[in-house]
Amino acid sequence: MKNPLLRTAVRFLLVFGLAPFVPPALAYPPAPYHLIYGIVRDEYGTPLMSSDAQIILQTPTGVQLSTTVVPGLGPDRNYALQVPMDAGLTPDPYIPAALTVSAPFKLYVVVNTTTNLPIEMSGNFALLGLPAQQTRLDLTLGVDANGDGIPDAWEQAFLSALGSNLSLSDLNANSVLTPDGQSLFQQYLLGDYLFDPGASLKLTFVRLNGDSPTLQFSTMTGRSYTLLGSPDLKSWTPLSFRIPSEGDSGSVYSYYWAPDIRTLQVQPLRPASGPPMRFFKVMLQ
Repeated sequence: MKNPLLRTAVRFLLVFGLAPFVPPALAYPPAPYHLIYGIVRDEYGTPLMSSDAQIILQTPTGVQLSTTVVPGLGPDRNYALQVPMDAGLTPDPYIPAALTVSAPFKLYVVVNTTTNLPIEMSGNFALLGLPAQQTRLDLTLGVDANGDGIPDAWEQAFLSALGSNLSLSDLNANSVLTPDGQSLFQQYLLGDYLFDPGASLKLTFVRLNGDSPTLQFSTMTGRSYTLLGSPDLKSWTPLSFRIPSEGDSGSVYSYYWAPDIRTLQVQPLRPASGPPMRFFKVMLQ
């Protein structure tokens, strides 16, 4: 091969002609998930307990995502839905179910074969939030004819337990109907109207074990309880705790999810640093 031009052509083929084919770069603009979470409650305010209940996100264009109820998933949730987000830099999403920021959607709850549009979602479509962020959406089933955010079925049962002659049109979320001064919405969250409409969530001292107190409160089915402590009644810190009835080898809890109605005793654990806790309260979610 004496022809220099031919040698150059062969060298070009060896170097470039056998290189693997690289297709044009595809647009791939995924963004971090957006998390939608919260508590799904029935028309009497009780968090759903069945994992058969399904939460479906649907957009006007027909995109659907779904998840199921997980009882006790967290202190403030029994469902969580990860929504794939698209950066919106190209006309088409990187996957069909990916949504862009501010995409409108509704959440439906399917229980058995019944599809429910929760009270909180019965108005305009909600708008999806930012990637890598979270949105809490509590979903309450039932009918809310008077528009106060509380299911009519619960309000009617509450009025009946009180022996009240008020109608639903007389009520709003801030109505106070019991001597304890709690609003109607607070009573609804407590969920104890069937037993005593005047009752409230109370944390009581039982005894002292060394330098740690044993505290007691009543739980309602499906609710979550977090224990808070303070050295001065000004700053409050979530506390880990044990349940004495489980023994010394029992679990350490950051919150307690109640599978039923019971009187629960807890023993707070002192934080590793900082001043000792002298005051305690319990937060219901």
